[in-house]
Amino acid sequence: MTEHHSIIIVGAGLSGLYLAWRLQQDNHDVIVLESRNRTGGRILSVEYNNTCRFDMGPAWLWPHLQPRLQQLIKRLELNVFKQFTTGDLLYEKSPSAIERYSQQSSHGQSYRIAGGSQSLVDALQESIADSAIHLDTRVQSIHQQGLRIGAVRDGENHVYTADTVILALPPRIVQQHISFDPEHSNNIIQSWRAIPTWMSGHSKVVFIYAQPFWREQNLSGEVFSHHGPLAEIYEGSPSTEEYYSLTTFVGLSSQQRMQLNQDELITACMAQLLRLFGEQSQQVLDIRIKDWSQDKNTATNIDVTSPMQHPHYADDMPRVFWDNSLILAGTEVAREHGGYLEGALESADEALSLLNI
Repeated sequence: MTEHHSIIIVGAGLSGLYLAWRLQQDNHDVIVLESRNRTGGRILSVEYNNTCRFDMGPAWLWPHLQPRLQQLIKRLELNVFKQFTTGDLLYEKSPSAIERYSQQSSHGQSYRIAGGSQSLVDALQESIADSAIHLDTRVQSIHQQGLRIGAVRDGENHVYTADTVILALPPRIVQQHISFDPEHSNNIIQSWRAIPTWMSGHSKVVFIYAQPFWREQNLSGEVFSHHGPLAEIYEGSPSTEEYYSLTTFVGLSSQQRMQLNQDELITACMAQLLRLFGEQSQQVLDIRIKDWSQDKNTATNIDVTSPMQHPHYADDMPRVFWDNSLILAGTEVAREHGGYLEGALESADEALSLLNI
């Protein structure tokens, strides 16, 4: 089968969905191809007990620093709420040396989206025609002549053609999974390989509780540890507070995590929570784990050691190829806010400005 569209976006993360939403508002013929069986990319909010959701991917936003995201949230009529930071934080130097501080939290100015970050994805998707989003569609090749896209859709080969293709994917994912004809120069390929994919090496564990016992201890839930296995802990409770949670980041590298099975990791995590918060921490209702280094749509073979801080992404990297018919987007190619939700929108805005429409 072959089908043609004016604009084809590869990747249904925030950049891709935002692009499709903007283009459909202006009545352009656009579709989105997504290899996952869901939209959102690294935005993932898991549901608990059919009542609330917890973020396994990006969770925080800073309205005073992220004007595009703030404007989009208002336009989609979503609600935000302040990150809970009331109380002391803990610093674990060793299992026997846990210190308590009353200093201001680093997240004192951060907010979260009511209903989880997935609410942003849901609101965009609701405004895009269902027929314009093709899930379970893995792009394998792109040919400049006729701008032909070879893909596997629902297990069958499929050919798309377009006037313009926008790759709203991490460059390393593009480099590893998509072949080009003609091939890009070695300099371009190496520049894509050099761009780290944000979150690709991270593993997030969410512990869900009936009560916020840490608050009763005048603790914010915020913890930094040199011992682990959890390196950072924050309160991740939903705005409605039907349930409560501690959102944590595993400090072990992806290679170290591969040496543990899930039960061993959970046992070590629960022992750490016991040291930090006491017996009430063991009354967990559910535990959710997302190891992004094991997600083939996020991490490549060379991308399992994600930087701990947001890196500075290359400003001088080419973003347009083949006479403006092939354009890069996605948070990794944002010039100022790489790795953030704001960067996903920033790069999408630049891609829109480059379209010959």
